[in-house]
Amino acid sequence: MKLDDFLDYLNIEKRYSYHTILAYSIDLRQFEEFINEVFEKSNARDVNSEMIRDWIVSLSEKGISSRSINRKIASLRAYFHFLIKQGDIEKNPMTKILAVKNPKRNPVFVMEEDIENVLNLEYEDSIWGRRDSLIVELLYATGMRRSELINLEIKDFDFERNEVRIFGKRRKERIVPIHKDLIKRIENFYKESLSLNNNHSKLFVNKRGNAISEMSVYDIVKKSLSFAQVEKRSPHVLRHTFATHLLNEGADIMNVKEMLGHANLEATQIYTHNTIEKLKKVYKLAHPRNE
Repeated sequence: MKLDDFLDYLNIEKRYSYHTILAYSIDLRQFEEFINEVFEKSNARDVNSEMIRDWIVSLSEKGISSRSINRKIASLRAYFHFLIKQGDIEKNPMTKILAVKNPKRNPVFVMEEDIENVLNLEYEDSIWGRRDSLIVELLYATGMRRSELINLEIKDFDFERNEVRIFGKRRKERIVPIHKDLIKRIENFYKESLSLNNNHSKLFVNKRGNAISEMSVYDIVKKSLSFAQVEKRSPHVLRHTFATHLLNEGADIMNVKEMLGHANLEATQIYTHNTIEKLKKVYKLAHPRNE
């Protein structure tokens, strides 16, 4: 199905991240296996809308979530658009394929009183303890993604302006402010880290001197969030918390959108559900006519 050409296109021309390309690869190869087994087809020219719908139904029957199915649909959509653009096929079988309805879920976030417990944890009195503490606070203070954090270098910080430059998806750049105390801690941590035999230019490294892994960051955050009353513990929860707390305190949603690096406002609006829930609680407690 010429999948390798498409994956090369995503890597070389679109400059997608390794993880994004891997997700596309997994989705498309799963579809390739399906049409081979069920329809005995291997050429993209032979694929039609009915085959794709059958695949979607089979995914649903296996218990795959709507969100994951929609990601796979998006992968197929991008792939067939590529084939049309290359002139490999004339008719796009994705034209009549719609996304699966996704049940809306409010983002999980840490309550304001709990985040103080998380940020005030006592870490090991060493450079590694200070690293872990900084990772947790930086994720909460900036709302950056885990992948963005592990790619940070000291040159990305402006210590005069109290800012950090973050490179998001597709290397899109944004500037996020940082409070003075935190940026001073980052500066001190960097000076201390110069004594390490680092093999990498990244700010956060492991004990072997290599850039810290995404799994290590996940484990650090998971351990820290065990001190908060939250049903899910991951770096993305701190991103949700950052956005929710800003909106709760009256921040303009467009400014929050820019700090999160969202491409469209719809992605940011999911956090307004949390602020509405807070308003309901305030109303229930304060309004004289409420019962």
